[in-house]
Amino acid sequence: MSNDLIDVSSLGSYVPPGPDVADGFDRESCYVMMADGCQLAVDVLRPTSGGERLGGERPTVLHATPYRRSFVLTGKGKTARVYQEALAGLAVGDLATQYHTRPLAKRLVHQGYNFVSVDLRGTGASFGADYVDSWRAGHDIAQVVGWIIDQPWATDRVGMVGISYEGMIQFYTAAFAPEGLVCIAPQYPGLPQCYVDGGLAISSFARVWEELHKGLAEHEPAAPVDGDDGLELRAKAEAERDPDRYKWVESFSAMAPEDVTRLATYDLLEAPVDRSDLGIAPMASGYTGAHDLLNMAGVPTYLSTGWWDLTFPGYLIDFYNSLSMPKKLLVGPWNHGQAGDAELLRWLDHCLRGDDNGVLEEPPVHFATSEPSGATVWKSTSRLPLPEAQLKSWYLAPGAELLPTTSSEADVAEYRVDHDVTLGPLSRHSYYVDDLYINTPDLDARADRCLTFATAPLEHDVEITGAPALELDLTTDADRGAVMVTLEQLMADGSAAYLTEGFLNFAHRRVSVAELGHDGPVWHSHRRHDLLPVEPGEPMAVSLELYPISCLVRAGDRLRLTVAGADADNLIVPTIGIEPTLRVTLGGNRASRLLLPVVNPNVSPTASVVEGAFPGDDAYAFRRSN
Repeated sequence: MSNDLIDVSSLGSYVPPGPDVADGFDRESCYVMMADGCQLAVDVLRPTSGGERLGGERPTVLHATPYRRSFVLTGKGKTARVYQEALAGLAVGDLATQYHTRPLAKRLVHQGYNFVSVDLRGTGASFGADYVDSWRAGHDIAQVVGWIIDQPWATDRVGMVGISYEGMIQFYTAAFAPEGLVCIAPQYPGLPQCYVDGGLAISSFARVWEELHKGLAEHEPAAPVDGDDGLELRAKAEAERDPDRYKWVESFSAMAPEDVTRLATYDLLEAPVDRSDLGIAPMASGYTGAHDLLNMAGVPTYLSTGWWDLTFPGYLIDFYNSLSMPKKLLVGPWNHGQAGDAELLRWLDHCLRGDDNGVLEEPPVHFATSEPSGATVWKSTSRLPLPEAQLKSWYLAPGAELLPTTSSEADVAEYRVDHDVTLGPLSRHSYYVDDLYINTPDLDARADRCLTFATAPLEHDVEITGAPALELDLTTDADRGAVMVTLEQLMADGSAAYLTEGFLNFAHRRVSVAELGHDGPVWHSHRRHDLLPVEPGEPMAVSLELYPISCLVRAGDRLRLTVAGADADNLIVPTIGIEPTLRVTLGGNRASRLLLPVVNPNVSPTASVVEGAFPGDDAYAFRRSN
């Protein structure tokens, strides 16, 4: 690639190394046999020009999904607006492939890549009973990689792409180190914490997950493979599945509050299970142990996420920091699956074709610092969290204030838990089926029903990059409970904006030794042996970490901390049915405080601004004001 091209192909900006070599695609579909006899349905999209298939061996991009590799459009499906727009050019009854539904796939095909999409075991037109065994799914897809490189139309270089669960499967596939897999690009990879975090069940995600999968099954079934017997084979595949396969989600959504503490521990999620059937040591269903296998495999990885993603960027940053292969990290102003395809295209061109486009010459980490208006500055650094971000204390004080100093005199703020308080049904946990954007309710109206503390107007601009934390000294008059807090920005014009949140079941308040290189202020194991009793009237030290953020708070704006004991649309809290009173200590030797990771302007910065990054990109997790 020429130096001129390097100048224009940069962070968030993709300029292909030459003109498109294709203007369309040719689709073939077949079954690929796994080692245990299970058959997976596979689409092969090969580039065409003027209706003629391009010849020769070509690198391949692989996509493994539980959401159908392709389907016949019925017009009854409920999909996020971004997919509705992508499918607008198709008529009811048309075949919708990855070429139609994903701009990334279309661009790759036009640049001459093969694109292969696979229905995971137990989904779509593939055989098998269930896909929730992620290690088996990874083992399956590793075999598909082997099948690809044996095909006459493929080179021996395969890369992977995919969002959410599709991103997670890339990790599990790479862990098996299949020959031919030269890179992965997980976007917003799923985590067990989507269902359970802070010792609480996230009911909204369970509801949306259930709604999504039932909708796919009922309204837009997967396309059969090619051949006269395709429909018959799909019917046989579907017959292998448990008709009650969604019941576990339903049960989770309807879980009794008294069961929360027991269920919301990580014991089951992270308990190693013998996987000698897959040729590996005992492994947990989560990522526990996966980083060791990934490091041994050494498959280059470009991980993308968003500050407001439902898979919680802090966990992914920790996981990224535990990896030792060639790697990159992208953290944007996004929610689940909004943007970042330009970087994937640069990554795949480099890894699969050897294009000298500078993607590995840049700093490994890119992140966005945003304002509630949507204005965004992109920065590059060697690592997150930033060394120049230092924790600054703001003390909870009488009069609903957040002060930089605390009083020697102790006081108390009381709050009777209101279980109807909510961040709404379009929070970071649930929006993506119903809408592309996060939509919070009237935050001021919500704050009126909660315990709040706010700073005075700031004298200078403040950048917060990292994970805030809250240290509370409190008592409750119940034997159980939880705290749910939000950090909000109050603009000079009177509007309020959500920045981030955190929540914690009181029984999970024990602070533990951090795992996977966690570099934040607080860590909880959420394991059964670390649970603590909640004694009515007894003081408790409750520390919790909020989800990390990078935002700019302008001079004249204020910060508000809102403390609640519930989030009606999103969390199952153990005190549903009772109304406990929380008493929070203000001042004295047990003063409660908010800790903010503020970028210190007096420290030599490790992050540098990238001018012109993501040009023209207006993707932002929240709707922008006019």
